[in-house]
Amino acid sequence: MSLSINPSDHITCTAAVAWGPRQPFSIQQIRVKPPHKFEVRIKILFTSICHTDLSAWQGENESQRVYPRIFGHEASG
Repeated sequence: MSLSINPSDHITCTAAVAWGPRQPFSIQQIRVKPPHKFEVRIKILFTSICHTDLSAWQGENESQRVYPRIFGHEASG
């Protein structure tokens, strides 16, 4: 499968956004900026929530209390 998107274009993606600790995720369309120099854009088919994400969502670590937030850095596909 190939993407026919110009790397300099903004793209729209579906994301599960958390607006605060322990708040329900809100499924939203988000706009993603083009990659910067030395970055790449990849297509992610699915992702998971790891223990670090879960702790951040629960608000256990003060340094991770940044919202709105999109979790799921362990991607596959």
